[in-house]
Amino acid sequence: MTSTPIAAGDDRPAAWRVWWRLARPFSLTASIVPVLVGGSLAFATGDLRSPSLFVAMLVASVLIQIATNMFNEYFDFRHGLDTPETVGIAGAIVRGHVPAAQVFWAAVACLVLALGLGLAIVARTSLAVLVAGVASALAGFLYTGGPLPIAYTPLGEVEVFLFMGPMIVGLAYFIQAGTLSAGALWASIPIGCLVAAILLANNLRDVVADGKVGRHTVPVTFGRWTGLALYAALFVAAYVTNVAAVVAGQLPVTALFPIVLVGVPPKLVRLFVSTEDPRALNAAVRGSAQLHARFGLLFALGIAVGPLIGWRTPVL
Repeated sequence: MTSTPIAAGDDRPAAWRVWWRLARPFSLTASIVPVLVGGSLAFATGDLRSPSLFVAMLVASVLIQIATNMFNEYFDFRHGLDTPETVGIAGAIVRGHVPAAQVFWAAVACLVLALGLGLAIVARTSLAVLVAGVASALAGFLYTGGPLPIAYTPLGEVEVFLFMGPMIVGLAYFIQAGTLSAGALWASIPIGCLVAAILLANNLRDVVADGKVGRHTVPVTFGRWTGLALYAALFVAAYVTNVAAVVAGQLPVTALFPIVLVGVPPKLVRLFVSTEDPRALNAAVRGSAQLHARFGLLFALGIAVGPLIGWRTPVL
């Protein structure tokens, strides 16, 4: 499928700006934070055996997300969800800045690079890493690709929670420690909840537009208020799990650093209660992404400094 031609006299942005927007850099903390958390836990438990493995995992994770973002742009265009009137985040294809096929193959190239890094990691660790990496790449493609795109169903938040929470955090820890741990699972849940909240905030903002084009997201399928209740519940679950993990001794008390941000979720929920204007709700979507990033950085830092206060991995 070819892209919409640019009208005469339109200003074409620099190529690097087009590809920069297609990568959606503001969203990439969603793939960076879980790797930092998994790596921080490996450091705290004395299992961080290779900084180079950590860097390879981090770059591969970001590449898979960039590929997913580009597939989103491509398939939303192919499915008719992006038009000159209702355009996606980048809008490069609809505006004629780049052919659709180039976006698709750029996404494939990102996956190939991620696979190369994954194979390098596998050579030093385990075949289980390859299975997890391929599953993550496939999940990224099927989010908006395939016969039944997950993004167009009520399961989008579930997929994002699993693959950008337990999967990435657990994998980042596993490639260092050579095993999984209860602490890694505990640490992954708050991160998974908050990245799912970003997607749900986006779907709450777009509930009317999504309904018109046949996307059956959680707010479209179950109603805006049910979606909003789930949005608030994800925040509660993130903080409750954080506290529970510390109480259980699976994480150090310094992992409670993100508590300083506990006043942010109520403000975000109130934004959705106060208006249904998509433009006004952009602030809530950005705020959800910023909370995930800030929470994750404080969480990773708190876990990493745990040994400084005498925390040791619990014996199970």
